Amino acid sequence: MRTYQLRRYELEPALANEFIAWATNEIFPRRERFGFTVEWSFVDEANSQLIWLASAKGDRSEFERLDTAWYSSNERAEVAPLMPPALIKMNLSFVTKI
Repeated sequence: MRTYQLRRYELEPALANEFIAWATNEIFPRRERFGFTVEWSFVDEANSQLIWLASAKGDRSEFERLDTAWYSSNERAEVAPLMPPALIKMNLSFVTKI
């Protein structure tokens, strides 16, 4: 069993490319070391969004446990200050593969 979370980040257009580079080079690899898989990622240039699908083995509670570990980790704390100030809004939702 895997749990999937769709992550949609609305970005400030002028800083979108900088944020996307930071996310793909810094955040994605680190989250993968915490047990997540980045299934895919896309950029919606017309709406200035980074859209990606994260997954983890187990049920939703296991995903949330891994997420809590990630958000409280030193590894995340190291890269969080490097985040370009582009994030306007995060839309997160658990989704089911059909």
